Amino acid sequence: MSTPVTISVVVCAHTLDRLRHIGEMVSSVRAQTYPAMSLIIVCDHSEALFRVLKSEFKTVEVIRNEYEKGLSGARNTGVKCALGDVVAFLDDDAAADPCWLEQIAIAYEDPAVMAVGGSIAPAWTIGRPKWFPYEFDWVNGCSYIGLPRERRPVRNLIGCNMSVRRNVLEQTGGFRSGLGRVGNNAAGCEETEFFIRAKSLLPNQVILYEPQARVRHHVPPARCTWKHFMGRCRAEGRSKAQMARLIGPDRALSNERSFAFKTLPEGVLRNIGEALRGDLSGLARAGAILTGLTVTTVAYCRERVWSTRAQHRPPPPFEPIQIIDWDLGNRPPSRLQDQLKPDAWCGGAFCLFRSKGTPIAIEELRFDRSRKIDNCVSEILDRLPHSNVSHLLRTPSGPRSPWVTVVVATRDRPDSLLKCLDSLLQQSYSAMNIIVVDNAPSSNATADLIAGVFAPSGRVQYAREDRAGLGTAHNTGLALSLGDIVAFTDDDVIVDPNWVATIASEFSISPKIGCVTGMILPAELETRAQYWVERHGGFGKGVDRRVYDLEDNKPADPLFPYTAGTFGSGANMAFRRKALVEAGAFDGALGAGTPARGGDDLASFVAILEAGYQLVYSPGAIVWHFHRRAEAGVRRQAYGYGVGLGAYLTKQVFDNPGKLFLLGRKFPAALTHLLSSKSEKMVRLPDDYPRHLIWRERFGILMGLPGYLQSRFKTRRSISSRTRSQVLAGADPSLE
Repeated sequence: MSTPVTISVVVCAHTLDRLRHIGEMVSSVRAQTYPAMSLIIVCDHSEALFRVLKSEFKTVEVIRNEYEKGLSGARNTGVKCALGDVVAFLDDDAAADPCWLEQIAIAYEDPAVMAVGGSIAPAWTIGRPKWFPYEFDWVNGCSYIGLPRERRPVRNLIGCNMSVRRNVLEQTGGFRSGLGRVGNNAAGCEETEFFIRAKSLLPNQVILYEPQARVRHHVPPARCTWKHFMGRCRAEGRSKAQMARLIGPDRALSNERSFAFKTLPEGVLRNIGEALRGDLSGLARAGAILTGLTVTTVAYCRERVWSTRAQHRPPPPFEPIQIIDWDLGNRPPSRLQDQLKPDAWCGGAFCLFRSKGTPIAIEELRFDRSRKIDNCVSEILDRLPHSNVSHLLRTPSGPRSPWVTVVVATRDRPDSLLKCLDSLLQQSYSAMNIIVVDNAPSSNATADLIAGVFAPSGRVQYAREDRAGLGTAHNTGLALSLGDIVAFTDDDVIVDPNWVATIASEFSISPKIGCVTGMILPAELETRAQYWVERHGGFGKGVDRRVYDLEDNKPADPLFPYTAGTFGSGANMAFRRKALVEAGAFDGALGAGTPARGGDDLASFVAILEAGYQLVYSPGAIVWHFHRRAEAGVRRQAYGYGVGLGAYLTKQVFDNPGKLFLLGRKFPAALTHLLSSKSEKMVRLPDDYPRHLIWRERFGILMGLPGYLQSRFKTRRSISSRTRSQVLAGADPSLE
């Protein structure tokens, strides 16, 4: 009699959105009639999720993904830590039937079986859509018509419910990174590629499908939509093309041909027959089958053609740029070259130089293979200013220290929020509190993060604002603020330890100062897209402190004060509460999350100046921003910048029609600023910055007019102005 196998269960997780389902999954594994040797949850590069799971499930082994981000890397990490003879994989939003592991263990009594998988039933949250064909349940990671109904060998298994002997995983090298899902990108086929590779290595071994080994897979409302159906079909087509490129189309598509030419036509005919018998939704299901097949096929062909062309015309590789924060007062300049890593960061280094905390220069060091690194460093050090610099402004202390409330508006980004809050809790200034405004969240992930990680500190307050829009979220934080000074930052930054102290110091200089902005520097420049964002945005604004007002401190800029982007950005701004209330608080019709997409920060800067206050740019108030890593995100961002700018300018005229004539006189200078290749905006762009991004931003400016009007109409119809009215009236700021 063979010895029973031991089974380790590995579950990969990447988002706090599924925390409740993770709890259900853990309970289902603990209730197995055949106990698991261990349950391992791998957090896929989500520190927020890791911390919450460690506190929630103390008897479960929770680990971090040690490899490349994505499902393949997370699974390989779990395999590395598993000790069982068999490693079973279960999704974080699935729950296993009590006999799941028992059925798997029985199948492994045959030594020729190297892998076992089972059936996956969809658990529809709002019921199965009548148009959704059973042949396409694979879209939601579930069993579908076309799979066997009894135990039999198959080519591959579905990742939500599969198991493999650990020695097979070790022999094959595990799952191929770079293929399959990363986050929510809907890609797949990493399991298919693995099993084809394993079968090639071990041709006498069997991959077994056992329908009695059942799990239930949660299907949320977002996966019941036509948009998700189409997106998943496109992603599957692209994934199949990538797999065909790796292992050849014959092996990659052997099962798919039978499915496309036999199972799907039968499904179309069956659903048409059901429609003729009175179920008219059968026509919708037949149409969905034909559409899904077409979309998948087109995506496959496009990816194959694109990849063939890309092999002939590969783009030049981007060389990552290292970020260096160097204080000459604390570390000798001669040791700077020891921090540079030309092998890992062959593109160069982006250097912030300080003197006893005060920024004195920003230099970009480009590594030149024809010159030594120490020569490049010497050239930079020679350019640094040698005159005495003013030290960090004296930080107020004692009972007269202004209380600062920091407001962080966020939406569905718990991982980046975690980094931001960690940095805020390390501030050198103690007279402060933090308010996180969760703006129209799609889940309780942020609330769970605050409750599980930060609530014990007592320094982070959570507020939920269900009315979408950054302006509205900021007004909610303003209404709840305790301090005379209210600072705002984004959830995708790391805040310098002296950020709040520098802001408080600036406001202590004069009661005329109504707003303080600061320097926004890149936290990383690891992708081409991030470098584009940094050069396009010009967020740093330099190392010189500047004061702006409408009297003695007007710059020689013909567009002043309407080129408000020169003052700073919403990721790093603070206001005297009294001044911001006098200026009208934030416009709820502006900001991310509204049709206007942005402009809320720009409008507030102008409003502060027009209210008679000064705006100070303080380079010592530093935040480090994580720019968008993907070029697709940069495309959306470029358009959003344009819409926000156009919406903010529309607001100026909408609130004060007399400004139309003033802006008209500035129109020629504005055209030069936007269109001239010699303008400051255009000169700072890198040579490889795509022209289509420039035109997307320009088109966005034109769309800012209808965007603001639409947003304004929606705001007036909603109750979102209630919070703003409370702020302006000084009423009880508690949220309803």
